[in-house]
Amino acid sequence: MKILQIAPAWANIPPKAYGGTEWVIANLIKGLSDLGHNVTLFATRSSKVAGKVKYVFKKSLLDQGVSWTAALPALIHYHQAFKMAPKYDVVHAHLASETDLILLPFLADLTQSGIPNLMTIHSPWPFDKFSNMDKMFLDLYAKKILAVNISGAMQKTLPKQFRDGGFVYNSLDITKMKFNSKGGSYLTWLGKIIPEKGTAEAIKIAKMVGEQFIFAGYIDKHQEKSVKYFEREVKPLIDGKQIQYLGLADLKLKNKLLGGAKAFLNPIDWNEPFGMVIVESMACGTPVVSYSKGAIPEVIKDRETGFLASCRTGLLKSLLKVKEIDRQKCRKRVESQFSPQTAARKYLSLYHKETSLNQSRLNRSRSKTDDRFIPFSSSSPMLLGKSGSINRLRSKFPYLPSD
Repeated sequence: MKILQIAPAWANIPPKAYGGTEWVIANLIKGLSDLGHNVTLFATRSSKVAGKVKYVFKKSLLDQGVSWTAALPALIHYHQAFKMAPKYDVVHAHLASETDLILLPFLADLTQSGIPNLMTIHSPWPFDKFSNMDKMFLDLYAKKILAVNISGAMQKTLPKQFRDGGFVYNSLDITKMKFNSKGGSYLTWLGKIIPEKGTAEAIKIAKMVGEQFIFAGYIDKHQEKSVKYFEREVKPLIDGKQIQYLGLADLKLKNKLLGGAKAFLNPIDWNEPFGMVIVESMACGTPVVSYSKGAIPEVIKDRETGFLASCRTGLLKSLLKVKEIDRQKCRKRVESQFSPQTAARKYLSLYHKETSLNQSRLNRSRSKTDDRFIPFSSSSPMLLGKSGSINRLRSKFPYLPSD
């Protein structure tokens, strides 16, 4: 199949450092390409994937200093991307941040035009936190869009206006993650530094059990919540010895940090849509100790690749048992459940179903139009449906040609 993947322009695909959704898109493209499909990515010129790359922006919007709230650059990006849609068998778009809602009218238009398409939702609702127009967008466009979620937990939150495409788990290119069979002596954490990710809580728990805590993370300078949380709640806990912050982690540092830890501590304060960093940690062999919220129980196999807890006491007790986990089983779970090929096959099934459904729509549409509209003369009372003879038509539309 000729497949057009349309990614947001906020970060490169894959990202140099932070960017879970961007890695997911890159991994999916790898899986589709490995299965022999012709994939084109519309993203930024700096993106590098297993396929062709088309773009309007040379650098990612964040690298240009553009705020997440800037709708005009996103509109330009998507408008140029969707102009390419007729050249492909299927179009696959990705909804991840606030301004990505601009995707919806473009996708609805594709459906109306008979071009197979679908959209993966990577983040939780609501999206538009500034003008609060989620409902208006959904009411206007969602009924024409096949929406796919990234976990079973997230699928349950899908707005009713969408066509429900089920869920496909995010995937990880296992070759990018180095397995460490021994691990180390410290606890770790990695992610975007915001309250719901539980960075400060993880540090406090590490202090309670007397463990060294080494972490890395992304402080979003375009998000006041992230900056204030780091300055007020996280930074005061860092001492450079027991609690060490390494800054933003690229792939090399991520492998070293995750693989060298005894456990990944994940005291989240929200319903996690998926948890890509958890899969990355398990790929390195490091078990995860986490609150059981959102999709976490779908990703971690309790007592085999980590421990699930409902409270702080549960996390504290679980940390005493992390040595019981076989690090090889953590790696094997990622290989068996979250490979790019597994995700690609599931999406291909959806692509084919949507293509078939689209053909059925076109056939029904053709059957409703009058295929009896054939050449006729004024001397023969040929009918156009039930509208009457050609003479009646000519009286209404005098520009019709005469015999």
